[in-house]
Amino acid sequence: MGVVCKDGIILGTEKIVVNKMMVSGTDKRVYGVSKQVGTVVNGIIPDGRSMVFRARDECEQYEKTFGVKIPGAVLAERMALQFHQRTMYAGQRPLGSSMILATHDNMKGHALWMIEPSGQLY
Repeated sequence: MGVVCKDGIILGTEKIVVNKMMVSGTDKRVYGVSKQVGTVVNGIIPDGRSMVFRARDECEQYEKTFGVKIPGAVLAERMALQFHQRTMYAGQRPLGSSMILATHDNMKGHALWMIEPSGQLY
């Protein structure tokens, strides 16, 4: 879940404890992508983590290429294309995780983006 406030964005998620053997602090679901982008993943955590690493790469590549921080809409669109690509090609299995991106840029301010496993972007 994400909430946009006038001062920032609040992200939260439900962590289901499967058994008492789980060590507290493990099974992380909230990640920082860059200074302007944070994310929450739900579903299959390793799939979500791989997409977080991909989002970090996208931010880094964009800044190296254009010399400015990546706008939130561009990052969200690129990540949605990555999710969609996994559902289209037979050599890759679809992701079992959804992602909420919380972004901030100077042009549009705070924004939330939800990406479903199918690649649908809201």
